[in-house]
Amino acid sequence: MSRLSRSEGTWWAAWVKLDSWESTTILAHAGVEVIVIDAEHTMLDPSAIARHIAVGQAHGMRALVRVPDQGASFVQRVLDAGADGIVVPHVDGPSDAAAVVSATRFAPGGRRGSGATSRAGSWGQGARSDYLARQVEVIAQIESRAALESVEEIAAVDGITGLLLGAADLTLDARGAVPDADVTVAAAARAHGIAAGAAGGPAGAARARELGLDFYVGAADTTLLADAAARAVQRMRALEDHTGKASSHA
Repeated sequence: MSRLSRSEGTWWAAWVKLDSWESTTILAHAGVEVIVIDAEHTMLDPSAIARHIAVGQAHGMRALVRVPDQGASFVQRVLDAGADGIVVPHVDGPSDAAAVVSATRFAPGGRRGSGATSRAGSWGQGARSDYLARQVEVIAQIESRAALESVEEIAAVDGITGLLLGAADLTLDARGAVPDADVTVAAAARAHGIAAGAAGGPAGAARARELGLDFYVGAADTTLLADAAARAVQRMRALEDHTGKASSHA
């Protein structure tokens, strides 16, 4: 059972793209409940990712990492850093989904290596059985026509705990918007008892509520900073224009 599944309401989430741990703290104080640290579209290094995980969890947030690809070595490192789970891009079919799940599980059920002296293993001070049994989220991004057509099969793979619609890449792949793609993804997730999510801007929150999504990634630290900076400069320039006109009139 995914910890992101929610009987009532939606978990509000945000992308973390900046290196500074302060952005995670700011998001926590703003009320964000889940962070998705983005290692796919940023230059964040493992140390920065580890800091964001620790700081986010210290503030009571769930800390997920969007890994750059389906490579097992990176998955292992972020899970050993204590991430609550991973978001995996371009899961186009059930074979992709099964490979990703295998990277999160220890033998004999998977190919993840044991590293119990990591943060996830309490630096070797915790029970090894707890480290080996720790459950993590495995969220498959649905962002291609192939993935959408196979979404039921992806959702049915044992170990996949959620689906995240990547509407931007899906639109590119399909060469246009795909009507009701969010409905299709949400229905597949519900049919298989896993979490349903989507990503977009704050305006998409109403649609997330309408569909009863379990989680919605509706902001990014970079975009929030950029928007706030643009508004602040606009206000300052408006004040400058107003002052200039007043002085000229006088």
